[in-house]
Amino acid sequence: MNKHLSEVAQFREEQALRDQSAHWGLYGPAVVANHASVTARMQQGAERILGLFREGKHEEAEALMSTDSWEGNTAATSPTSNEAAPTQ
Repeated sequence: MNKHLSEVAQFREEQALRDQSAHWGLYGPAVVANHASVTARMQQGAERILGLFREGKHEEAEALMSTDSWEGNTAATSPTSNEAAPTQ
């Protein structure tokens, strides 16, 4: 802020910066996930984990469940796996 401005001018400048910040927060180029995409991603991860359990890959499934995103590379977690990791 400019120290040579009056209090009213400083207030207006600060408000303009806050308005601009709010606008960027709401409409800026940030990546935002909607509920449907988050739910779909969770469903995909759960299906992948259940598939690993069905295939008898219990250690891999449990390791994947321990990750934050459920998107771990199962081929990388298992040295005996001959499958390619699914792409997303």
